[in-house]
Amino acid sequence: MELSNLTLIVTDDCNFNCPYCFQKKEEKYIDVFTAKNAVDFFFPFLKQSCDINFYGGEPLLAFEQIREIFNYIQDKNKNLKKQIQYSITSNGSLINDDILQFLNQNKFFLLLSFDGLAQDVSRKKGSFAPIVSILERLIGCADIELETNSVFTADTVGYLSRSIRFIIESGVPTANISFSNLPPWSESALVLLKKELSELQGFILSFYRETGAIPLANFRKNLSENVFACYAGKDRIALSPDGSLWGCCFFYDYFKGKEKSKEFLKYCFGSLESFMENHERIYPEILKNYSNLRMEYFFTSNNFCMLCEKMTDCVVCPIDAAFGSSVIGKIPGWVCRLRKVMREEKLNFLEDLESLSHS
Repeated sequence: MELSNLTLIVTDDCNFNCPYCFQKKEEKYIDVFTAKNAVDFFFPFLKQSCDINFYGGEPLLAFEQIREIFNYIQDKNKNLKKQIQYSITSNGSLINDDILQFLNQNKFFLLLSFDGLAQDVSRKKGSFAPIVSILERLIGCADIELETNSVFTADTVGYLSRSIRFIIESGVPTANISFSNLPPWSESALVLLKKELSELQGFILSFYRETGAIPLANFRKNLSENVFACYAGKDRIALSPDGSLWGCCFFYDYFKGKEKSKEFLKYCFGSLESFMENHERIYPEILKNYSNLRMEYFFTSNNFCMLCEKMTDCVVCPIDAAFGSSVIGKIPGWVCRLRKVMREEKLNFLEDLESLSHS
């Protein structure tokens, strides 16, 4: 077992109630003692250069637990001197002076969930202005590595181009676009998505001419043309607030309420306590199920992904797909079409970028 990422899901609770969110909120928080035991056990298995991620719910609801766990890890690492990148995913609404100083001093990577001009529609009414104010402060913190993630639905896709432009013009170095799988997208929504992405291309090209940077992560070149394989369980593991272990945090989210299903037993590594006692048996036994999570094994209602000539350019999280299809690795037809729209618009952008570089 060799891991590059340890995720601590510090709470299932959240102070937002986003209509597209697939997480089931509960006032459940991680036990610090259990988290410290997880750190003690997994630390030797973490690579010399590794990531430790604090996740939720809204993780900053458990900020004091995060601070205590962080200090414990730092003390533990004084002798081993691993190169640890700490990260956190947050809606940003709870960031105050104390939290801001903590994140900046400790050089956190922060993925800020912010939907731009769709914020008041898709996340929480009245949250746009406060988050913009917090965003300005985050941008001013030189040692916080900041990215945003904006989630669009079929109802809010018309905000996409203007929202990402607003975020980038605000000074955010890297913006990400994501899409909600619930509810399904209509053909008209997919047509509008293509229009929005086409409009966004022009802005990103202009930004590149001025700065030499491509701030939209979705439009950057892929580093590899290999077939996508999910790394859950293979080089990462997640500890949930109830003390169970998963290949990644999304599996924990998906299997809430499905504890009696056969698939639950296929993907849950069990409790931390039982895993520590029997990891040499449990880990390879469960890992073989995660090892099949590759694009060539995924499928839609009409076809197997391995038969698609565009498979090497496609990346679909198997759990993300399952939230729309109720089957791990089954990709809803509209998701397949959405990915094709994204691919086509990205290729159009890269072609224009290539022409610009040679002009």
